[in-house]
Amino acid sequence: MLFRRSLLCLAVSTAIPLHVYAENSLSSDNSPESEEVVEFNDEFLLNAGTEIDVNRFAHGNPVAAGTYRTKINLNGALKSTVDVTFKDNGTPRATPCTTKLLLVQSGVDTSKESDDIPDDDNTTCQDIKTLYPGATVTYDSGKQELDLNFPQVYVLKRPAGYVDPSLWENGVPAALLSYDMNGWHSESNGSSSESAYMGLRYGLNMGPWRLRSRGNLNWDKNTGSKYSSQDIYLQRDITPLNAQMVVGDSYSRGEAFNSMSLRGVTMYSDDRMLPLGTTSYTPVIRGVANSNAKVSVTQSGNKIYETSVPPGAFEINDLSTTGYGNDLLVTIEETDGSKRSFTVPFSSVTQMLRPGSTRWDIGVGELNDDALIEKPKVGYGTLYYGINNTFTGYVGAQYTDMDFYAGLLGLAMNTSIGAFAFDITQSHADVEGLDTLSGQSYRLTYSKILEQTNTSFNVAAYRFSTKDYLSLTDAAQLQDGIKRQNYGNRNYESNTDLYADYQRTKNQIQISLNQPLSSGETDLGSLYISGTWQDYWNSTGSNSNYNIGYNNSFTYGSYSLSLQRTYDQTGKQDDSVYLSLSVPLSVFSNDGNYSGGFSNINTGIRSDLKGGISVNTSASGNTKDNRVGYSISTSSNSGNYGDLNQVSGFTSFNNGYGPLGLSASFSDDNSKQYSASYSGGMVLHSGGIALAPGSIGDSDSLALVKASGAKGAGVGYGSGVIGDSGYGILPYMSAYRENRISLDISTLENDVEIKNTSEVAIPRNGSVVLVNFETDEGRSLILELQRNDKGFIPLGADVLNEKNEVVGTVGQAGQAYIRGAADKGILHVVWGGDKDNACTVHYQLSQAATKAGLTTVLSNQLCQM
Repeated sequence: MLFRRSLLCLAVSTAIPLHVYAENSLSSDNSPESEEVVEFNDEFLLNAGTEIDVNRFAHGNPVAAGTYRTKINLNGALKSTVDVTFKDNGTPRATPCTTKLLLVQSGVDTSKESDDIPDDDNTTCQDIKTLYPGATVTYDSGKQELDLNFPQVYVLKRPAGYVDPSLWENGVPAALLSYDMNGWHSESNGSSSESAYMGLRYGLNMGPWRLRSRGNLNWDKNTGSKYSSQDIYLQRDITPLNAQMVVGDSYSRGEAFNSMSLRGVTMYSDDRMLPLGTTSYTPVIRGVANSNAKVSVTQSGNKIYETSVPPGAFEINDLSTTGYGNDLLVTIEETDGSKRSFTVPFSSVTQMLRPGSTRWDIGVGELNDDALIEKPKVGYGTLYYGINNTFTGYVGAQYTDMDFYAGLLGLAMNTSIGAFAFDITQSHADVEGLDTLSGQSYRLTYSKILEQTNTSFNVAAYRFSTKDYLSLTDAAQLQDGIKRQNYGNRNYESNTDLYADYQRTKNQIQISLNQPLSSGETDLGSLYISGTWQDYWNSTGSNSNYNIGYNNSFTYGSYSLSLQRTYDQTGKQDDSVYLSLSVPLSVFSNDGNYSGGFSNINTGIRSDLKGGISVNTSASGNTKDNRVGYSISTSSNSGNYGDLNQVSGFTSFNNGYGPLGLSASFSDDNSKQYSASYSGGMVLHSGGIALAPGSIGDSDSLALVKASGAKGAGVGYGSGVIGDSGYGILPYMSAYRENRISLDISTLENDVEIKNTSEVAIPRNGSVVLVNFETDEGRSLILELQRNDKGFIPLGADVLNEKNEVVGTVGQAGQAYIRGAADKGILHVVWGGDKDNACTVHYQLSQAATKAGLTTVLSNQLCQM
């Protein structure tokens, strides 16, 4: 206990000189205008007649001339973290240079300054007092913060979340590789199935340009391996337009027209670059697995996701989709080889824009559809404009070289009963062998939250298309069918007969509603309803999907009930009822903890109302550091789900280089299943290779965190760590926003000093931003010093090495903290200008020396006068 108190005193005393002077007022020419001299009472600094020289701290903590990473505050609000140059002014404290660029980035109105100095000037120091009467600039050396205090008349009125574009970082040159792998093996009825999947994403960053490509490698024991390239494109920001430009494969937005794949050049406005912009929307996929199952997601015929899930309800919320308006096909493959599929509609809802705001999307190229014999050349454009607080108007146009064109005109309005949008699309197509086909498509959408009941209509949409209306992809497929003369594997006597059998949407209705339930202040759970219905021209059938669910919690856990009904075009009905119950084991413990290694019990019952019943029960848990998760499940199926009892296990390992998942199951019919999945990524940069704690998305912005020697330190809020190379990866940063990156030094494996543990980065879309944490890799050492003449070594005395460099400071009771110590050597302790105000200590480390964490402690070290 005595040692701990001494160590605390040492830390406090060492920090005292760093805070004796908090700020330094600057004049208009950035030289000290008035430095408040700090005087020390010598009576408090005497140690047995020996005093320490503290004159160097009379004007505050010394600041050497140079460039330092500094936090910038404007009127108390943090604005940025940038490099600031400190210039020599003839005093121990150099003066920060306040440039025009720094003022612009901080939100100061510089319009009154000379036009001869551009806004991006970062070298000319400004005369603050003359240009901005009443303004002051102060530097806090202890916090490394520059405080700008300006009268409100000089402060720009900017919206919340605004970050000046000059602070957006292109990042460093880097190559990226990301991978999602899944291996599957199952045995049933004397046969076996083996397959493997690897989703790959490649990238290369050079300045503002991002080269990206995606593909997947599929292997099956029976059919062998096949690699499919999904897309390749080059992308960059267009900052003046707040937009993105893509050259290569891309998808058009599905807000006005249906989304389509294009190989060419596209440009679109990026709301993320605006102060209150939003990010891209992707749907959440929910489903239920009866066993350890393989779940795959395809979009436009391309597999974009695959994973293994344990029995019970699952949720997928991290998709990397390839467009805004193409539906997602979800396939669940059970252990016994049975498959179930369902479609998740994926289309963006109409959004109101603020007055004067725009959203646009343009592109030219060819329709990227490998199923077509001839790919038509395509051009398109859409524009949304906020007219006022009530109305937003939008228009669109499409054209192809196969004599197809379409125009769209729409109006969205904000009313007291909800937000409406109505638009009309007129299409015109000259198809070979057919009369000119012209038609219209009418669409009405509605969105509203009823404040009285808190009812949320997420989207209610209705679309009607006339008989001869064709979308661009409809027209391309119809033209292709005529060229093949074998549409739908059927031969037609004429193009008219083919068109008479060509199926396309007539009516489509979508609705989604969520209703929280309560009685007074008592929460009664929530109810949700969703459904889709559509029919077709030239077809008598329709298909539909309806869902209703209820969720609630009680004293010992939570439960949910959901019902689903679907109809296909033949009228076949499929029903499903699912009841789930989740109980945390901590509710049965007085201290809120759980024992036995498990934290949760989950039970799910599923029925098709036709005799098919599936019951799953699982116990799940995780280690205290959350790096390992695990579950054990039992399932029993009967009726239409098959008569099968099964025991399965699922575990996941989270580490700094990507999560690993393993599963296995065994059934009473001797069938079995094994699977393994792994996700990860790596970044190749000038300093080597850094591994990411998970897969890297196409447009993810990353922080390449450098902390030399700090192996094992945690990176940010995830599971990333600093590796042997001194680098780590923090993914999922918000583009065009201020991101705070921190290091967790509690897991350090090496004796290293990290000068600061928090930095700020503002990345552009897809950039790899280098975030450098300054470290001192020299060994740390605590010496308990005693003078040979029995005198005292004063608090604050400097410790110098043999090169006369300051390597430490003496705290109370003669304890000195040293950084950069060798295995043995000579140190000089100095506390004044006289030769008698110094002593010398010879030290040598031994393996038996005491440790305080990673720091070596040497006791009874004699300091010779």
